[in-house]
Amino acid sequence: MTTKATTDDTAVRTSVRVDAAPEHAFEVFTAGMDRWWTRAHHVQKGELKEIGVEPRAGGRLWEENDAGDVCTWGRVLTWDPPRTFAFSWLIGPNWQIPAEDAAGSRVTVTFTPTDTGTLVELVHDGFEVHGPGWEGVRGGVGSDGGWPAGLRQFAAAL
Repeated sequence: MTTKATTDDTAVRTSVRVDAAPEHAFEVFTAGMDRWWTRAHHVQKGELKEIGVEPRAGGRLWEENDAGDVCTWGRVLTWDPPRTFAFSWLIGPNWQIPAEDAAGSRVTVTFTPTDTGTLVELVHDGFEVHGPGWEGVRGGVGSDGGWPAGLRQFAAAL
């Protein structure tokens, strides 16, 4: 497994090469998100009980806490297994439960076959839609503990 991450003014780009077919990588990234997601990364009070993806365009990315409260923090924009999964990131600079009408930046994950497995590339962009303080969102998801750690944990879950 090799990982690479870069951040510029407009996007966070992270990638990992994994020894798995694109179909399996896509399945673990989406349906298996609860197995690899950083447990401390949640917006509700309490502990993260479960996190998931509704597998269709327009579906929710959601979390449930240990009290049984559920919130939507993203929406599936592209559902094209095993090639592309894109979603809106509705969590803004306050890192709280997003409002129902929250604007979302975009996360696009592509799964490209290689000779030895799959190149998984993640691009998170469009941060400016979060309004004042959007740089904090970019900085958080682009830090080593953000998407780079997430992709390492995803690769380990494979």
